[in-house]
Amino acid sequence: PVRLNGSTVDRIKKYGDDLLFWLYYNNIGTTIQLMAIQELQNRGWMYYIPEKIWISKAVGKDPAKGPYSVYCWFDVTNWKKSEREMNIDLDKVEYSEQSKYRL
Repeated sequence: PVRLNGSTVDRIKKYGDDLLFWLYYNNIGTTIQLMAIQELQNRGWMYYIPEKIWISKAVGKDPAKGPYSVYCWFDVTNWKKSEREMNIDLDKVEYSEQSKYRL
């Protein structure tokens, strides 16, 4: 079992996104996964249910082109962030700890 203390909570805030995604995908159902979810959401990441991916608004991009926006998404297969235009249904975005159940 993972033991959490104040220093663990403080350290997770300093981790890069790549490590947070690793913690999310490799600690299913644990407190560490919940902490990774919370920190990713604090950084503006959202879990998009239909595609089972994490997305965030792309920084410095045109916010809207018709019904589409440019999003950054985490490609777990290639383990990298990519950008693409997407039409997001906000009713299918999770902003809570329930994201852990959508793997």
